[in-house]
Amino acid sequence: MPMIDVYATAGTFTDGHQLAKDLAATLMAIEEVPDIPMFRQNTAAFIHELPTGALSNVDGASDNYACRC
Repeated sequence: MPMIDVYATAGTFTDGHQLAKDLAATLMAIEEVPDIPMFRQNTAAFIHELPTGALSNVDGASDNYACRC
């Protein structure tokens, strides 16, 4: 089943639940899965909040994010 994970510093998103819901719906559309209960109940998004300082690029910046899909 389609799933997506988002990792961000705590407090980045004001409504993680709504974001997860919106991402799951978008993922269903992108994957072109049928809009039936089996897929609606098993397509998911997970928002992982990390403590401040837990994200960094090579230069030490933590204000940008990359997608690993």
